[in-house]
Amino acid sequence: MFSLFRLVICMFLTALLISCTTPGKQIIEDDLAEGRYKFAAWRLDNSREFEAINKLLGEVDGLIEANSLDAAEDKLERVLRIKSGYAPAWSRLSWMALETNSPKRAVQMAKRSNSFAHGNRELQSLNWSFIRDASQALNDEQAYIRAGQKIDSLQSF
Repeated sequence: MFSLFRLVICMFLTALLISCTTPGKQIIEDDLAEGRYKFAAWRLDNSREFEAINKLLGEVDGLIEANSLDAAEDKLERVLRIKSGYAPAWSRLSWMALETNSPKRAVQMAKRSNSFAHGNRELQSLNWSFIRDASQALNDEQAYIRAGQKIDSLQSF
């Protein structure tokens, strides 16, 4: 009986840990179905100021879902020519760098995104998760630990 109890507790804790290991990657089903964005932190800004950017980002996110990362990157560069400090665009570039096995570039793009993501803890947390994943790929244990600590501190608020 005691070992059955331990097994149930272990299964519960494992499920809990798995659900907490990918901060910022809480995918919103409705928006994914519309092809609008992969991560909740990439939500589009609906103000009129961002109309052109939103049109391009809608195309980018469709290309990402179709796994056309080169074309998506070209469109993101257009977004950044329009608004060089648009943090969600830099974040998408970071994710794409991870997907194409370019962890050093992923770190650079995530840091650039964070430099523009003032007050957007959700996006910053997502970017730090990219940095953590890239640090793991680079076998940089110290950077991996620091990134995990930043994620924890951002999520504690």
